[in-house]
Amino acid sequence: MSFKGSGKIPFYVFLAFFLSAVTVFSFITFERAVNRNISESSTNFLKETAFLYAGTFQVKLNDQLYMLESQARYFADIDMSNYNLVKQTIMATKGVGEFKRISVANSSGMTINYDGKSSGNILMRDYFKKAMKGKSQISSSISTDEDGEQVLTLAVPIFQNAGETKKVVGVIIGTFSYSILDNIFSVDTFGGEGYSFVIDKEGRILIGSKSPNRLCFVENWFDFFHRNKAINTKELSAIYSDMQSNRTSLTTYSVNSENRVVVYTPVGLNDWYVLSVVTSDYILHQQKEITRITITLIVIILLVFSVITIILIRILTQRVRLEKDNSRYAINTESNQTMIFEYDFDTRAIEFTGNNDFLFGENIKILQVPDYHIFEDRIHESEKGLFDNIRKFFKTGATKYSSELRIRCSNNKYAWFRISGTVIFDKEKNPVKFIGNLVNVNTQVLREQELKTMAETDLLSGLINKVSMEKSVTRFISEDKNSCFGAFFIIDLDNFKQVNDKLGHTFGDQAIVDTANKLTLVFSEKDFIGRIGGDEFCVFLCLKSTVKNPRAIVEKKANTLLDILAEDYTNGETAVHVTPSIGISFFPEQSGTYKNLFTMADSALYHVKNNGKNNFAIYDDSMKGAGESVYE
Repeated sequence: MSFKGSGKIPFYVFLAFFLSAVTVFSFITFERAVNRNISESSTNFLKETAFLYAGTFQVKLNDQLYMLESQARYFADIDMSNYNLVKQTIMATKGVGEFKRISVANSSGMTINYDGKSSGNILMRDYFKKAMKGKSQISSSISTDEDGEQVLTLAVPIFQNAGETKKVVGVIIGTFSYSILDNIFSVDTFGGEGYSFVIDKEGRILIGSKSPNRLCFVENWFDFFHRNKAINTKELSAIYSDMQSNRTSLTTYSVNSENRVVVYTPVGLNDWYVLSVVTSDYILHQQKEITRITITLIVIILLVFSVITIILIRILTQRVRLEKDNSRYAINTESNQTMIFEYDFDTRAIEFTGNNDFLFGENIKILQVPDYHIFEDRIHESEKGLFDNIRKFFKTGATKYSSELRIRCSNNKYAWFRISGTVIFDKEKNPVKFIGNLVNVNTQVLREQELKTMAETDLLSGLINKVSMEKSVTRFISEDKNSCFGAFFIIDLDNFKQVNDKLGHTFGDQAIVDTANKLTLVFSEKDFIGRIGGDEFCVFLCLKSTVKNPRAIVEKKANTLLDILAEDYTNGETAVHVTPSIGISFFPEQSGTYKNLFTMADSALYHVKNNGKNNFAIYDDSMKGAGESVYE
């Protein structure tokens, strides 16, 4: 092109060249900035993935330990040398949690599982030895059980009172199927180019799929690097040092011309580490895609540069966010639908992963400080102050938190949830994130409450049993000995044996049920009512110490019992008249211990029995030794 009559370049040509140069320069700068951002974002997301897996894995195992610890409490009051009693109790635990098998071992290492059979002797197992020292354990390696299946073993000590101290008398053991744990790490991230697995500090691979799309690490991660010379000795020593010091870090390596980036972070259990890996090709592919888009835009779009730049930034931002959410959602789904959250110590924001509209009525992704009330308003009145408790926990410097609470869901019904998590620290030991989960444990908690009720309740009458009666009253009088007046009643049914002998046990059972129902009508909810033998009941009446003339109230209650407990039972041909005999002792006037109150009331009862029955008597010294029963 030539321009006659002028030696100057036309302005519009200069402007075209200038705009082209500015556009090219701007896009090249933009391309480099986006590529750098993609590299940094991918690295940061890889770290978040490692933290997320570590937190999920730890919470998974801690939940199972919690279940075992709950079951261990049912052995706290039984004779561990009584084989049938231990067998009966362990068989009731079948189906608890996700355990393949649960068994109990006494102090000599002999086991009984929930099938009522022995699982052998585990006396020499390391986890058994440590659990017998009073600390819950997770076996440090995967083992093979009698079915030939790979399992992880969890062990929890069983404590029983020994005077003023507690003594370990046995261990409850749960075997956790390896396949359940392996499924947690079977989810590929970064479009199938990323994956995670678990190793110990010696580099042994514990959990994590070895599918064909992953590098095969055989048995040991460090041996893999030594054999393939993937990392030099200095870098490998630095990794080993980080793991010995429980630090989180990142490194790169190359095997067979394939470059990879790996983040390693401690699980917080058994000195295990979670490793999250992604191929460098994934990051390069993203960068090449940006380069291709940039060249296309340079050729096609010049004058609309600013508009296209804004659109491109938005597209890329949404793309990275969507990929991150999809990967997190996949991990969350594979982890038994646990709702995972992250608390950032810098921003104080709570970020949720997965769909939580079952809780809030809408899917909330993030809560800032001003919006905390959305969650707090749903907490049951008796568990208010959760956030204050968590803040106090953060100040202690501890790493693990767990508590149970009731939350009102979107259906306006309360359910039990367990909130638990782990604090992640940086190299300077400063807290960075709190990664936790919120799990619906309503069925489990209600089942535990049901088991507790069954253990403390007399099945026929529905009243508390003899053991629970003693524990409850003993605890009450030790806590309220200066603020209450109490009367201890022992009620025995006269002629009860004749009901069974002449009318049959069906009528005898009906007499027991009738008596229990009438006792609950006479006494209030704050009183303790129990069945302590065949036809023998006891009641601890609680009155405030400020009540005037409590003896008159006690006598009125006794006369009411004489009236309503008198009952005729007949099968149409034979009739038996049942009446009550009642012995009473006073707390704290006559004694301050359950044993003495029982003995005195028992002596008063036999005084009535020996003097015509169908009456009540309040213990005095003249009745001492009148009773024939012995306190047990």
